[in-house]
Amino acid sequence: MKIFKGFSVLARMAPILLFLSALLLCGWSFYVMNELEGIPENAGGEIEVLILPGQNAADAASEFERSGAVTKSRDLARWMVKLGIDRRIKPGIYTVHAGRAKDVALEFAGASPRILSVRILPGALSSDVAASLGADGEGQSLALALASDDNFPERLRDLLPGSPSERVLLLSPETYEIPPGDGAAHRLVRKASSMWWLEHSADVPPGFTSKDMEAGGILASIVQKEALIDSDRPVIAGVFKNRLSMDMPLQSCATVVYAWKQRGVKIKDVSYEDVKIESPFNTYTHKGLPPENIGIPSEKSWNAVLVPASTDMLFFVAKGDGSHVFTRTYEEHLEAQKKIRRASDR
Repeated sequence: MKIFKGFSVLARMAPILLFLSALLLCGWSFYVMNELEGIPENAGGEIEVLILPGQNAADAASEFERSGAVTKSRDLARWMVKLGIDRRIKPGIYTVHAGRAKDVALEFAGASPRILSVRILPGALSSDVAASLGADGEGQSLALALASDDNFPERLRDLLPGSPSERVLLLSPETYEIPPGDGAAHRLVRKASSMWWLEHSADVPPGFTSKDMEAGGILASIVQKEALIDSDRPVIAGVFKNRLSMDMPLQSCATVVYAWKQRGVKIKDVSYEDVKIESPFNTYTHKGLPPENIGIPSEKSWNAVLVPASTDMLFFVAKGDGSHVFTRTYEEHLEAQKKIRRASDR
């Protein structure tokens, strides 16, 4: 009977013993994590760690170990999970102090990442985008980033212009938040070209080639500078396409303004003397498209070129409100100019 009573007491105590064992195990684990993990040689030193988009707790912890902030990434990853950081890791550059995994995890949890904000404006030049990446010398890497096919969506790669400098046309104007430092230019091109493909892939005509894409982008850059009102852009694109098909010069004032800009001269209202400038960008004296783009097109300008208005117009002239009068013949064009001048003189 005493034996059975002993088993009965043990059975009743089993849950208590299991709880105490679990508590002891947790305490030991906490001790190991907190005391036995090791301390970096540069403990207390300030460390910068770059976390890239899409990295999880294990990836981020490995970056911290690689940077010398902790001795073992797995210890830091455990603390990230314990503190719930693993569910809210943001990309950017973090500044922390080297030390035990727990201390680094706590500092990481309260730190704000340093982010590079790059704004690509419609009409901006490649040099403008490079200047916005100028911190840390990344502006010099834009050309390399554009030259790498891998930075563009896979389905867009066969359509990339052969000239890397013209690939800037496939960066959608927007403000992009990216981690600064090495590789920032590559991250920018990947994000901005992915946005372009998302916006325009459905409108790319069947059989389009890389040469077509480059020509379309150059034309879109001209449409961008010619129009102030979005509703005019498809008609302007239609006029230019008509002129190209008829072997007529484009006679775009925007290209003349750009030609003078290249010489350091800013003009606003193009005169008859201005169009005499000798430049391959002067589309009054040179037929066809200029050799390069004159600025990054907006989404609406690209749409206008990919899906132009069906029109038989060959001329247009700007009114005072920024809109345009479109005409079929040169005589109608001259009459439209006279009417606009008379209206402005009143």
